[in-house]
Amino acid sequence: MVEPLTPTKPPGSTGIITIIRNRIIAGLFVALPLFITVLVIDWIYRFLTVNVIGPIARRLIQVWYGNPASKELPLLPFWIEYILAPVMAVFLVLALLFIAGMLFQSRLHRFLDWILLNVPGVNLIYSAVKNVVDALQRTNTDIEKFERVVLIEFPHPGCKAPAFVTSECIELTTGEVILSVYVPTTPIPTSGYMLLIPEKEVVPLNWNIQQTIQGIVSGGLTIPEKVRYHRLPGKLDLPPSIDKPGSNP
Repeated sequence: MVEPLTPTKPPGSTGIITIIRNRIIAGLFVALPLFITVLVIDWIYRFLTVNVIGPIARRLIQVWYGNPASKELPLLPFWIEYILAPVMAVFLVLALLFIAGMLFQSRLHRFLDWILLNVPGVNLIYSAVKNVVDALQRTNTDIEKFERVVLIEFPHPGCKAPAFVTSECIELTTGEVILSVYVPTTPIPTSGYMLLIPEKEVVPLNWNIQQTIQGIVSGGLTIPEKVRYHRLPGKLDLPPSIDKPGSNP
């Protein structure tokens, strides 16, 4: 009995389909952060235009020229209503933010904080937003204070974790250099551990600070292709071209 022939796929068709699928998925990962970024910026722009810049611009027009819709006054020129007034509103908002920045460390700011943090209901929203803003501010400040990136044995011997060198000190009995390092956690690098470790036990990492932060936040998905995992004999410090943020390993 002759068995019926079963259709077979052309050679290489599965590989081509896989490549096309992987390229589409890779394109999605490339486009999705850009799309979300554009949406967030567009939302912020529309919010400021409708709720901040627009009302301030209309108020400025009323103060300077009276009500443009009034029958006693002619309609304002286009450049005044849609260019001059919004630009002046933006400068006014920036001036108010500058003044608020001057009051950041003042007693008035601490007093407003105390009031908002003690009003039932309001304190939940205000404290949550304040914690997020403080975390972002601490991240930017801490990144600027980091000296270099190293690998240390953490959380136990046999595995290593990236750490940021924050400062160094001298051990009293031996005179060896002890590094103060910060080990961030994934995916929120603003929380972590402060450890003291001898400089001779760390491995200088060939990633810069920005690459290390991105790798920690992504859970290791965006780490560079090459890593210096074992310590090299000789000088411990990395070349400045490697250690600077934005440079390639």
